[in-house]
Amino acid sequence: MVLRDIPKLIDEPTSGLDPVSRDELLQILAEYIEDGQHSVLFSTHITADLERAADFITYIRYGRLFFTGSKDEFVENFRLARGGAAELTADRAARAVAVRRFPTGFEALIRTADAPAFAGLDLEPASIDEILVFTNREGEEE
Repeated sequence: MVLRDIPKLIDEPTSGLDPVSRDELLQILAEYIEDGQHSVLFSTHITADLERAADFITYIRYGRLFFTGSKDEFVENFRLARGGAAELTADRAARAVAVRRFPTGFEALIRTADAPAFAGLDLEPASIDEILVFTNREGEEE
């Protein structure tokens, strides 16, 4: 593929590709934009592609704009909190974007701004994949 022939808007460019072909296509896109004079807008459901190739994310959820900004800002907005069943107080559950309950405890996606309310629990950065899964279940409990 000649780099000048790359469309500027691509829908699901790596969908259905084997891992080697996906890697090659993402490398071609990276080479195309590395001069800072070119951009590529692509839609995808493959979050590993976003982790690798995106610097800016626009996330549309249920037909509404949920987020638009840098990938780093998107990831920095959320944390995963994990703890024992007794550590999930009513206040913590209300502050969580979504909660998964297990017989031994819970995990919750929280906004970074709410982290102080979860002090003493295991807090870690959330991946793009985890953010998408939890935000699509916002308001639901498992």
